[in-house]
Amino acid sequence: MTNIFVVGSKNDNEIENLIKSQLSKSYTITYIKGNNILEIGNGYNLIVFENESPNINNMSGIILLKENGTIPSNLPKNLTAIINADNEEQLKSVKNNHIRAITCGTCNTSTFSFTSETEDTLMISLNRGFTALSGKEIEPLEIPTEKRGANRYSLMSYIALRLLLDDYNSELGKLI
Repeated sequence: MTNIFVVGSKNDNEIENLIKSQLSKSYTITYIKGNNILEIGNGYNLIVFENESPNINNMSGIILLKENGTIPSNLPKNLTAIINADNEEQLKSVKNNHIRAITCGTCNTSTFSFTSETEDTLMISLNRGFTALSGKEIEPLEIPTEKRGANRYSLMSYIALRLLLDDYNSELGKLI
């Protein structure tokens, strides 16, 4: 079981929608948002906690910040953060908390960026390799992604989550 903490405005539902519609195809997801609990999907268990400012304390897992989310203070060092590289507050908070970060943004120095865009697709680029939770090394690659109404950051952060989880049952080109 892996914990995922989605942090940001409760009105920004793009990450939630991608997790529920796409990630649930490969995983059993227990999605906790406020007083609502939803269990969907089939496969390895993921628990997703969505909150504007969660109390994480000694938990391990992944913290995925929405585009304008704020990292809670005093995070445990065993978290991996997926953050918006174009958000200076998120970058500073990760450095202050000394946690591992995977950055998603418009510049090619981000871990994830994009190389081209059409009305319907975004070509997401993994610019430098990283180690997935399984220990597998994920090498740089490009992933064509259908937008389906989601913004660039939501798509990049979702793909970062998928690769970090190392879903060995999916082909890279079919992450969304």
